[in-house]
Amino acid sequence: MELKLPNDCLAVFADDTGHETLVEGQPVYGLGGCAVLAQSLDAAIQSPWREIKRLVTGSPDTPLHASDFGPSVTKDDILMVADFFQRGRFARLGAIVSVETAFADELSAIETVAMVLNKRIADIGRWTRFRSIAVIFESSERADPLIEKAFQNIAFGEDGKRLPVDCYFMRKREGEPGLEVADFIMHAIGRQARHNLTKRGTFVPDFAAVFHGIDPKLVSFMEVSSVVQSGTDTGKA
Repeated sequence: MELKLPNDCLAVFADDTGHETLVEGQPVYGLGGCAVLAQSLDAAIQSPWREIKRLVTGSPDTPLHASDFGPSVTKDDILMVADFFQRGRFARLGAIVSVETAFADELSAIETVAMVLNKRIADIGRWTRFRSIAVIFESSERADPLIEKAFQNIAFGEDGKRLPVDCYFMRKREGEPGLEVADFIMHAIGRQARHNLTKRGTFVPDFAAVFHGIDPKLVSFMEVSSVVQSGTDTGKA
């Protein structure tokens, strides 16, 4: 599957972390990833990430996910990925809830996360000149219909005009660099949110590599602590 988007399209790659029903053993659920204008997608994400994959796995076409970074990974590999995120001129965004989030009665965890992620995309969009948006989700047999329903009314406007928004699902096996980068981002967000359940105020290394020391215009993240009935989210960035 080849991804073809207009140059002036804001390409948003999204993955999830945790379980949308916050089942036992899965205390957090979030959605997010990375975003960049389609005209800059190859230079900012695809080509540099393929080079990372070549150096780590031996081939630019071998899939690379955060779960692959187990005990066997080398320090050089970790530093190389961290440097990619520190240098990368692409936006990173996310929204996450936990078992400690106070939800509005009418909203589920996935609906809450979708609502907050929409605002994070709009936040990033303030600094980007685009004429359309494409949100590409990593496909999951379990979560696809839930995400599709939660995002069915996604809309953005500029100067009173509604901008076109298209949502797609792409399978992990396609090896799209944007989705693999989103996977690393959400892995870091999930680890940080779980860490916050026991010790707030310090940061896990991968979260710091992804979000700290970055141009603030390229970052929009929220951990939701509560949602009031009006639909306003409150949380910690």
